Order: sequence, then structure tokens, then C-alpha cells
Amino acid sequence: MMIMRIVNFLKPNKKIQYKILILICIFILFPAMINLRESNYHTTHFQDQYIKSSGIWATLDLTNPTGINNSRFTHNTIISIQGRLFNRINDTGKQGYVVAIEVDDVVYSSINDTTDFNGDFEIIYTIDPSLNIYSSHKIEATVLSPPNTVEYRTYYVIDVNTTSFFNINEPFTPKLTGEDFNFDLDGYLRFFNGTGIPSASINYYWYDGPTVIDSNLILTDGVGLIQSISIPDVGIDDLDLKLTFESPPEINYTEIFLSDTKLFANISCIWDLPTTIRASSDLIISGQVVSRTDPNLRINNRTIRIVYNGIPINTVQTESNGEFSYTHPLNASAGLSFITIELVDNLGKNIITTHFFDVQAAQTVLTPPQDAAPFLVFFSVFIPILAIVLGGLGFYGYRYYKKQDKLSKVVNLPLESKIINLKILKDTGRLEESLSYLFNAIYLDLINAKFGRTRSDNETIRDFAIISVKKLKLSPTTIYPFIQKVEEIIYAKPFQITDNEFYNTINLFSPIYFELTGYNFVLNF
Repeated sequence: MMIMRIVNFLKPNKKIQYKILILICIFILFPAMINLRESNYHTTHFQDQYIKSSGIWATLDLTNPTGINNSRFTHNTIISIQGRLFNRINDTGKQGYVVAIEVDDVVYSSINDTTDFNGDFEIIYTIDPSLNIYSSHKIEATVLSPPNTVEYRTYYVIDVNTTSFFNINEPFTPKLTGEDFNFDLDGYLRFFNGTGIPSASINYYWYDGPTVIDSNLILTDGVGLIQSISIPDVGIDDLDLKLTFESPPEINYTEIFLSDTKLFANISCIWDLPTTIRASSDLIISGQVVSRTDPNLRINNRTIRIVYNGIPINTVQTESNGEFSYTHPLNASAGLSFITIELVDNLGKNIITTHFFDVQAAQTVLTPPQDAAPFLVFFSVFIPILAIVLGGLGFYGYRYYKKQDKLSKVVNLPLESKIINLKILKDTGRLEESLSYLFNAIYLDLINAKFGRTRSDNETIRDFAIISVKKLKLSPTTIYPFIQKVEEIIYAKPFQITDNEFYNTINLFSPIYFELTGYNFVLNF
């Protein structure tokens, strides 16, 4: 009515009339436009009239969308879902009602909270690891057992991601550089819940210290098993391996660093041969195959070829500790011999280790004639009795003179043939084998001749050095430097010694030779 009076009053001036009408329309429509722009967390007076007429008991709103709605969370992350249950007509809270969380239209009644006097609630929810990382999820809250209809006006939408880890168990089977590194069917890339990640791209990096010398990508198979990785053949076997993986935004970053990769580039052998080897007998060829640069790395479950004096005699498999054994019948030939172990591989490498030793002449066994049998029976009874009597008489004298006899005993051992063998090894460039021969064939024979002491199969070079000093009373100032040098050359510096080191080792042996024989050890080559 008022609007019509204003229009009639301004009727003579139509321009003013149009401007006044436009202002009136803006004044009336602007509040309605504001209502249209409000979020779905708010309602209008007309909705209140609808509630009054429809019998809706209460309204439930989620009240903390910031940081929750349209956000991404990692599996097992704890989030807070807050809201209010209230009457929208008079804005009074509904106290004492249980509100549970609802995820993708599934109600989890055990995850709930009870409304306070203002109708507020807070539900603590842990992101379920079973939620799909490749799809969005709807988060709601619902009243358990409401007395009447509840109006639910809001919900959240979230995305989830997960973590991964490398499930790799050591130890690995030793691998030759240039071969493929694999995890013996025990290396997987897994989701947080333990399920394998199929067809995943993994980055790998080979490190020499801090330097990356090779890198590339590999895939997992259908169950998450990591496929074989190429080992760079750069002449270095002390390499570390790093694996990394991520697939954002669904899967977070993970990595693993493997420092004990058990790689080797060459081999050596800890031999376990008899102290005395004679022709025309069965020789048990046994030992333990190890890495040349790391004797603690046992080359297990590998095929090796045994070569005797240049002739292949058998192929065997090393055991789980790298040990092997094979019995070979020797012919009647005596003298310097050698055994070579060849590693059988598919790369065409010549991975070998060689050991030189002396084969002594076969022992002659005399067979007594037939008519000597009665005498043998007599002497088999008489001689033990005589031995007991003589032993009793000589016991105290033997103990008294034993030490003096031991100290004054002069070694008269022919070494001409052994010196010739030593020269052959040196002249053919096999310096490591020549010094091993010096220890095994010359030093040990001298000890046996002077003290009657031989080296047991289970005694190392260092063990025998200690025995030489503590039990045989040899000078530690001469024994230890020589033994340490031989041990260093055989195990720590194989195939790396020079002529100067060879003669320096001979000089270390010379005072030991003098102590045992009374003569200087001089080489004329």
C-alpha cells in the first residue's frame, strides 16, 4: 500500500519513479540473495516452519569442517569429528543421546560419543586401514535410537593414503659381481597392512661409499615380490644397495639401505688337506671357499670344479658354510703338485684359486715270509714286556735329559729339492704360493724334524705361531714377524705382493732357520 502511494505521488516524474522502484527492489531482494549464498550448515525461517509441520524432532550438524572436509589422511591417523544435535526452532541442545560415526553409509555403533547439555559431541575416529586409497569416502554422524525423525544436513568427504615398507630378510646367497642380485624369494614391497604391492616401480641405487655408481628401476610381481637387480661389474665387491618407493598421493615414501649385500669378485680357499700327502694313496681334497677380500664371506651353494695338476677331476657343490670335500686317488708320481678350484658361472669369468704342495713318495710295506710266523708270535709277546721294563728304567732319565736333548738337537734336513721348488714358484710369478710353500713345506718340516711336532688340521697359521713360541720355546721376536707377514700375504694381500716383499719375508725367515739349524738361510736366486 505504501509503495503504491509513493508511485502515485511521483507519477508526474517517471525518471524519479523508476529509480525509486529499483531501490525498493534491491532493498527487498538483497536479504534473499544473502540467504542463497549461505552454506548448508545454516537454515532459514521457512525451513523452521517446515520442521514444525513435518514432525522433525532434531537437527544434527557437523561443526568442524576445516582440516577435515576434503582433506587426505593416512591409514591409522586419528581425527576428531565434532557436531551438535539440537532443535532448530528454539536452538536448544539435545542432551544425553548417543551419536555414532557413519562411513560410506555403514554405521559403526561402537565408535560414538554422548551429547552434552548443549547437544555437542566429539567422536574420535581412527582411519580404517581397509579404506580404499584410490576413492573418496563419506563421513557422517548418526543418532542411535532417536525418539523421532532427525534432520541430517551435513557430511564430510575425505581421501586416504597409506604407508608401505620393504619386507626383506637377510642373509642373502653370495653373488658374483656382474650377476643378478635377488632376495631368495624373501624380499617384498608391502602395504602397511602387510599385503604385497603388485606391479610397483622401485628405484634402486648401488653405492661405493657415498658415490652412486649405478641406478635404475625394477618392478614387483603380482604379489609384491621384488624382481632381480643387476649387480654392476666394476671390479668392486664392497657395494651397498638402497631401495626407494613412493606413489603419491596414495602411497607415502619408504626406503631401505642394505649394507651387507654379500657380493664377491674373486675367491680364495681355506684348505683342509693332510699334513703329509703320499703318492699312490687316496687324497681327501677339502676346504672352505671364501671371498678373497673377505674371508668371513663363505661362498655357499655354488658349483666348483676341482682341477689336479691342470686336469679337471670332478665338479662338486659347496655346502651352506662354503665347505666341500672330494676323495681323489693319487698315482705313483711324487714331487710338487697343485690343486685349482674353479668357480662355475654363466659370465665366462676365470674365477680360480690355486694351492701348491709336495707329494711324498709312497711308503714301502714289507711282508714277512711264511716261516717267520712262530717268531712273530714270540716277539709280539716278548717285545711289549721288554718295552715296559725298559720304559720304567729309563723314565726318570728321559725326563731329566729331555729338555737338554731338545735344545741341543741339531736339524739335519735335506732341503735342496724344496729350495728348487721354491725357486720354480718364484720364477713363474706365483709369489703368494711360494711363501705359502716356505711356511708349509720348509718351516713345518724343520719344526717336525727338531721337535717332532706337526701342525694339526684344525690349527691356523696364527695358532701354530703361538705354539712355536709358548710350547717349543722359539724366540717370539723372530717367529711373530715372519708368521704375521705370511698370514697377511695369504689372506689380506693375495696376488698383490712384489719381489721386494718376497725377499723381505725371506729375510724374516732367515733368523728362524738359523735358530733351528745353526745355519743361515741363503737363496742364490
